[in-house]
Amino acid sequence: MRLVGMLNPFSLAGSDIASPEQVEATLRELYSSKPHVMATLGIVLASQSAAWSGTGWAGLVATVVSVTCLILRIVLEYLYVRHAAVPVRDQWVLLFVLGSLLSGLGWGICGAVLLYEASATTQTITVGVACAIVQGAAGRAFMMPGTAFINIALVLGLMGSAASLDGNYVFIPACLLYYGFLSSFIVQMVKNRMQQLRAEDMSERLLKELIIKNDLLRVANDKLAETAFEDALTGLPNRRKFDAAFDEALRNAHGRQTSISLMMIDVDHFKLFNDTYGHQAGDRCLQALSKALNDVISASGLLARYGGEEFVAILPDHDQSNAFRVAEHARQAVQLTQIFDVEKSPPSQSVSIGLVSCMVINGVSRESILAAADAALYDAKQQGRNRVCLNQNLGAASANAA
Repeated sequence: MRLVGMLNPFSLAGSDIASPEQVEATLRELYSSKPHVMATLGIVLASQSAAWSGTGWAGLVATVVSVTCLILRIVLEYLYVRHAAVPVRDQWVLLFVLGSLLSGLGWGICGAVLLYEASATTQTITVGVACAIVQGAAGRAFMMPGTAFINIALVLGLMGSAASLDGNYVFIPACLLYYGFLSSFIVQMVKNRMQQLRAEDMSERLLKELIIKNDLLRVANDKLAETAFEDALTGLPNRRKFDAAFDEALRNAHGRQTSISLMMIDVDHFKLFNDTYGHQAGDRCLQALSKALNDVISASGLLARYGGEEFVAILPDHDQSNAFRVAEHARQAVQLTQIFDVEKSPPSQSVSIGLVSCMVINGVSRESILAAADAALYDAKQQGRNRVCLNQNLGAASANAA
């Protein structure tokens, strides 16, 4: 903030970079009447000394003026606190400046009448009170320096004039020196205030940038986590995702004592398909078949790519009959799927499915279920492929044990 800006009595220091909350807090502090209560008490004390020393008129004038100024500031504070929510900041700045200048004029008048033709004791008390008042104004001047410059000039100017009229000419250069000291103090206070506001503004902007970058990082991590559990070719959950989901499904089935079914699915003669139509055509074939399978299975459970041309499906809460029906629908969906975007128009493909349904009891593990489903898949291939084979051994054993 340049010196010219500091001299403007209507300028709030740093209002261009301060937040609305900081500006409101500044105005609330400026409107506080607490410093004026202490100033009034000091002036009343000096007035009492003037009355005891024979200049009762001066004490009466000072008391009336100081109390009037205090009442004015209390009223202004009440109005601001009551109506501060109204978004008219310039109005409150103008009202504060007017009230503050009236206070400065009132303090100057009080100091002048108490100095003029007063006793040494009264003058000493008056000078002490005036120093406290102007130093208090200087200490708060980092918020509105222009108003403080004028107020301090009013107090010291009127008191210096009164002292000069009383023959105490040395008071004028003393006031000028004191004003220069307080002015340099105010300038430094404003510089410190601006540095603080700039630092807070920088901190706020860095914090916002950090929050934004953290959000972006969180989104990237979420996407990365999704990618880590997703098969790149088919978009289905991968083997890693299947392992975690299968373990959770087994725990749930064991806790609720419900059935769980597992399907091992293998594309028939896929090596021959790759050799005939190429690996790119094989990839498109897997994409088409995985979509057909998932359209059927996703409503009942989780379909994942197990590896190569193999898929695996978890069907929680599915007994043998329900699971077999889902498996048959999946097999038929694959058989009806046409692979149109491959050269040479290959025929529809088929899948073989091994199915196991059981209760999760002691002795039934994920390895035994996978082995049973794999054995059923082997049977399906041995029996001519394009069929669903059910491994009833594990299911019957778990049912008998239950």
